[in-house]
Amino acid sequence: MMLRTDKKDEVTEAFRQLVGRKVPDAVETKDAELSLSTLSFQSTIQTQRHVWLDKGDEGITIDLEDWNIEDEWDNAVARVTVASWQEALELINIWLSGADLKNYVNLNKEYKPIFKIQEVSVG
Repeated sequence: MMLRTDKKDEVTEAFRQLVGRKVPDAVETKDAELSLSTLSFQSTIQTQRHVWLDKGDEGITIDLEDWNIEDEWDNAVARVTVASWQEALELINIWLSGADLKNYVNLNKEYKPIFKIQEVSVG
């Protein structure tokens, strides 16, 4: 993936590099180039899918957008908060790959934390 070169703060830049290595279906857009702590990615295979990430005091906020869905002014499917960059990475990887979010029990549009269903292995 081609990463942008606009200046980001140290933590955001580290996450930008992680997405570049771990999310094969992501391409960074120029939409967030003016912010030090915001990133914007679009799917290469589901081009209507887009994500915004911003780190804040309460965690990492993520906007999951589908430009084919016009229920919200910004085409948001969900606006959620996660506690870690690992959770953010997993969520954007799922969304940009075109998969559904069936393992998340409380997707919302209010930047509230989301919870993943724990998969139980039978052994």
